[in-house]
Amino acid sequence: MTRQDVFSTVLQLVCNVFDSYSAVLFLPDPRSGCSLAASFSLGDSVRQGMALAPGQGLAGWIIREGKPLLISDFDRKRGVLGYYSGKAEDEIRAFLGVPLPDVMGALCLDSKKVHGFGDKDLKILSEFAALVSQLYLEREEIAENLTQTRLSQCLRRISGLARLYPKWSAYLRHFLNEAAEASGFEHCFLAVQGDAAKVFTIEGASRAVFPHDSSGPESFPLSGGMIGWVFKNNTPVYSQDAEITVQRLFGVPGGAMPFTRLICEPVCFSRRVWSVLALASREEGALYGAHKEFARGAADQMASFLETLRLKSQLAKRGQ
Repeated sequence: MTRQDVFSTVLQLVCNVFDSYSAVLFLPDPRSGCSLAASFSLGDSVRQGMALAPGQGLAGWIIREGKPLLISDFDRKRGVLGYYSGKAEDEIRAFLGVPLPDVMGALCLDSKKVHGFGDKDLKILSEFAALVSQLYLEREEIAENLTQTRLSQCLRRISGLARLYPKWSAYLRHFLNEAAEASGFEHCFLAVQGDAAKVFTIEGASRAVFPHDSSGPESFPLSGGMIGWVFKNNTPVYSQDAEITVQRLFGVPGGAMPFTRLICEPVCFSRRVWSVLALASREEGALYGAHKEFARGAADQMASFLETLRLKSQLAKRGQ
């Protein structure tokens, strides 16, 4: 059973217990802060997946203040639900909502009948909220543990690539493909500083970042974009934002769809940033601490390989 199915089942039970018209659940959302994650309703007007700004509507107030809210005779002049489309909200006469413990979210229900909600109703709904919060936290912990296991296994495989593929081109290709597949990010690519020291290029990618990548690497300015910032500051970037555009990432205009998750990790040796390892995805998903640890470990592996190549090159020149 998926997370959505579990929460929908809980909300159906809430509706049955309280004889309510709708029950809705708001949970953390990396894009908007909070959004409607699940619902159960006797109608079809609930705005599925709606983003909830801080303090927006009665549910937003509950989340912001961390307090329950009971309205036995609902009056739109005093508050707005906001999770219905059309005029469905006009028929609502009662509302009860509680914050989720230890999670930024709210569990709310409403009714077309005038209800006299009391302390007993508040206690029962709070117990449902505690159950939802526990389910959410346990699911997140399991998901992160599975991700951490998968990424740890990938790091072990990457550590053996230098022995299997001693040439740079083959090593880089397998490295980027392994990292992209294990991390769940669509794109894994390496940005390398150009000879001019004012630009960088994409030397390799698990899949095309731009539609025109097949024509060869492009040059991008170090003076703009997140990747250029990492080069200059020797500091990683971790971002989960639905509007990470090509302009923001590379410092140049581009028409590709924006990324939703991004990791830019500097690859350093001899006290210099030689390249930036980037993981980027246009698909929504979590950005766990395990992803950040993986990126740091992968960048260290690549730095070690590059430094070995550099030493071999220096020794070869001395032997000439």
